[in-house]
Amino acid sequence: MNKRKGALFLALCLLLAGCGQGAGAETNVETEIAESIGMKNESAMPDTEDTDAKDSVSETGETQNTKTTAQEPETEATVENTTEPKYLTLDISTMGEILADGDAVDPIGLTILSEEENGVSWANDWYDSENLSLPMIGTDWNSFYDDHYQYQWVDDELYIYETGTGNCIYVLDYPTDQWYINGNNAYLEDGVFYGASVRNGYAQSNTCFMFAYDLENDKLLWRSADQTYNSMNFVVKGDVILCGYGFTAEPDYLYQINRNTGEVIDRLSLKKAPDLIIEQDGKLYVHTYSYNYVIGMDVPNEF
Repeated sequence: MNKRKGALFLALCLLLAGCGQGAGAETNVETEIAESIGMKNESAMPDTEDTDAKDSVSETGETQNTKTTAQEPETEATVENTTEPKYLTLDISTMGEILADGDAVDPIGLTILSEEENGVSWANDWYDSENLSLPMIGTDWNSFYDDHYQYQWVDDELYIYETGTGNCIYVLDYPTDQWYINGNNAYLEDGVFYGASVRNGYAQSNTCFMFAYDLENDKLLWRSADQTYNSMNFVVKGDVILCGYGFTAEPDYLYQINRNTGEVIDRLSLKKAPDLIIEQDGKLYVHTYSYNYVIGMDVPNEF
């Protein structure tokens, strides 16, 4: 009897010992699962001002990687929307006229429809009376624009911005008097820049001319003859540039320049030098120091 009780007691002890080990193993697994779930929950936590939570998340490394991945597209987008401007000093120091090879162009037929003395009035007074607008001047006196670009003079440099994006694409440095930058005297198309260099109004060499410059290849394409430009703006009509020149004791003309070659293809004599030129409804409205002109245009078919 005593032997049977001893055997039963021994069996009970062994059973209890085995149950204890199983319970301990199960507890260890639950602890590991809980810790794993806790780590996942911590890695999914949003950024807060709780310092402990931030420290815990940093230990996993998962949130830090997520932050880096989220920031990369923003950096790439910034790079894509930022254009570094191209800085150029335009070499237009050549003496005299330089013509380029290019297509010949017929001049526009110009006929003076009216010629009126203006009493030395401001151009905008006349343009307002004709329901016309001055050439597209920006909010500042030294800025202007066209359909595709905005132009801004800062000191002696011309900044050119894309109208749609606002990106500055070119910064140009070339010689011209400050007085003559108060107007639309620049035009950019297909990488070719059309501008003017005006040192002063007197008849002397190497001044008062227009030029075309290939900005992509940093190359002067053509340079018009001296004393062909000192107006405040010019008008591009197809392959013809309309501009003006004149001074006190010099002839005053409205010039036509072949945009492909730089050659003067025609000129119209006026009583005073043109300063502002507006094209509207098939006519040119030309303001001079003391006369206002309305000029009819017979434009060739190729335009």
